[in-house]
Amino acid sequence: MPDQITELWLTVSAFAREPAQSAALCAIFMSSLRVLTSGGLRKPKRWIETLMVGFLAWTSLPFIQHWGYEADTGRFFAAFLGYIGVHGFEKRVDRLLDNIADVASALRRK
Repeated sequence: MPDQITELWLTVSAFAREPAQSAALCAIFMSSLRVLTSGGLRKPKRWIETLMVGFLAWTSLPFIQHWGYEADTGRFFAAFLGYIGVHGFEKRVDRLLDNIADVASALRRK
Protein backbone atom coordinates (compact mmCIF):
# COMPACT_ATOMS: atom_id res chain seq x y z
CA MET A 1 0.00 0.00 0.00
CA PRO A 2 2.72 2.59 0.76
CA ASP A 3 4.17 1.99 -2.69
CA GLN A 4 0.87 3.00 -4.29
CA ILE A 5 0.71 6.17 -2.20
CA THR A 6 4.28 7.02 -3.14
CA GLU A 7 3.56 6.44 -6.82
CA LEU A 8 0.45 8.60 -6.61
CA TRP A 9 2.41 11.39 -4.92
CA LEU A 10 5.18 11.24 -7.52
CA THR A 11 2.62 11.33 -10.34
CA VAL A 12 0.81 14.34 -8.88
CA SER A 13 4.05 16.22 -8.19
CA ALA A 14 5.30 15.55 -11.73
CA PHE A 15 1.94 16.74 -13.09
CA ALA A 16 2.05 19.90 -10.96
CA ARG A 17 5.51 20.98 -12.16
CA GLU A 18 4.08 22.45 -15.35
CA PRO A 19 2.80 26.01 -14.82
CA ALA A 20 -0.58 25.44 -16.49
CA GLN A 21 -1.34 22.33 -14.50
CA SER A 22 -0.21 23.88 -11.22
CA ALA A 23 -2.44 26.90 -11.90
CA ALA A 24 -5.39 24.59 -12.58
CA LEU A 25 -4.73 22.59 -9.40
CA CYS A 26 -4.45 25.82 -7.40
CA ALA A 27 -7.79 27.06 -8.78
CA ILE A 28 -9.48 23.72 -8.10
CA PHE A 29 -8.13 23.68 -4.54
CA MET A 30 -9.28 27.25 -3.83
CA SER A 31 -12.68 26.63 -5.38
CA SER A 32 -13.06 23.40 -3.39
CA LEU A 33 -12.34 25.27 -0.18
CA ARG A 34 -14.91 27.89 -1.13
CA VAL A 35 -17.52 25.22 -1.83
CA LEU A 36 -16.77 23.35 1.40
CA THR A 37 -17.03 26.48 3.55
CA SER A 38 -20.39 27.38 2.02
CA GLY A 39 -21.96 24.00 2.79
CA GLY A 40 -21.39 22.58 -0.66
CA LEU A 41 -21.61 18.91 0.21
CA ARG A 42 -25.28 19.00 -0.72
CA LYS A 43 -24.89 21.17 -3.80
CA PRO A 44 -23.51 19.14 -6.74
CA LYS A 45 -23.65 22.14 -9.10
CA ARG A 46 -20.98 23.88 -7.05
CA TRP A 47 -18.62 20.91 -7.47
CA ILE A 48 -19.09 21.02 -11.23
CA GLU A 49 -18.23 24.71 -11.07
CA THR A 50 -14.98 23.68 -9.36
CA LEU A 51 -14.04 21.61 -12.40
CA MET A 52 -15.01 24.49 -14.68
CA VAL A 53 -12.77 26.83 -12.69
CA GLY A 54 -9.86 24.42 -13.08
CA PHE A 55 -10.34 24.20 -16.82
CA LEU A 56 -10.68 27.97 -17.13
CA ALA A 57 -7.48 28.50 -15.13
CA TRP A 58 -5.66 25.89 -17.20
CA THR A 59 -6.63 27.52 -20.49
CA SER A 60 -6.11 31.11 -19.31
CA LEU A 61 -2.37 30.78 -18.75
CA PRO A 62 -1.43 31.69 -22.38
CA PHE A 63 -3.46 34.91 -22.02
CA ILE A 64 -1.67 35.74 -18.77
CA GLN A 65 1.68 35.22 -20.49
CA HIS A 66 0.52 37.32 -23.46
CA TRP A 67 -0.06 40.27 -21.11
CA GLY A 68 3.58 40.07 -20.04
CA TYR A 69 3.29 38.17 -16.76
CA GLU A 70 5.45 35.17 -16.00
CA ALA A 71 3.97 31.68 -16.08
CA ASP A 72 4.42 31.29 -12.32
CA THR A 73 2.19 34.31 -11.76
CA GLY A 74 -0.64 32.22 -13.17
CA ARG A 75 -1.04 30.53 -9.79
CA PHE A 76 -2.06 33.83 -8.21
CA PHE A 77 -4.60 34.54 -10.94
CA ALA A 78 -5.84 30.96 -10.70
CA ALA A 79 -6.33 31.22 -6.94
CA PHE A 80 -8.26 34.45 -7.43
CA LEU A 81 -10.33 32.81 -10.15
CA GLY A 82 -11.00 29.87 -7.86
CA TYR A 83 -12.17 32.24 -5.17
CA ILE A 84 -14.62 34.22 -7.27
CA GLY A 85 -15.79 31.19 -9.27
CA VAL A 86 -17.04 30.94 -12.81
CA HIS A 87 -20.25 32.85 -12.17
CA GLY A 88 -18.40 35.70 -10.47
CA PHE A 89 -15.93 35.82 -13.35
CA GLU A 90 -18.84 35.89 -15.81
CA LYS A 91 -20.49 38.81 -13.98
CA ARG A 92 -17.26 40.81 -13.97
CA VAL A 93 -16.61 40.21 -17.67
CA ASP A 94 -20.19 41.17 -18.53
CA ARG A 95 -19.85 44.37 -16.50
CA LEU A 96 -16.55 45.18 -18.21
CA LEU A 97 -18.00 44.62 -21.68
CA ASP A 98 -21.04 46.76 -20.83
CA ASN A 99 -18.75 49.59 -19.71
CA ILE A 100 -16.71 49.31 -22.90
CA ALA A 101 -19.89 49.40 -24.99
CA ASP A 102 -21.14 52.46 -23.09
CA VAL A 103 -17.86 54.30 -23.65
CA ALA A 104 -17.85 53.36 -27.35
CA SER A 105 -21.43 54.58 -27.86
CA ALA A 106 -20.67 57.83 -26.00
CA LEU A 107 -17.66 58.42 -28.23
CA ARG A 108 -19.73 57.79 -31.35
CA ARG A 109 -22.32 60.39 -30.29
CA LYS A 110 -19.68 63.14 -30.05
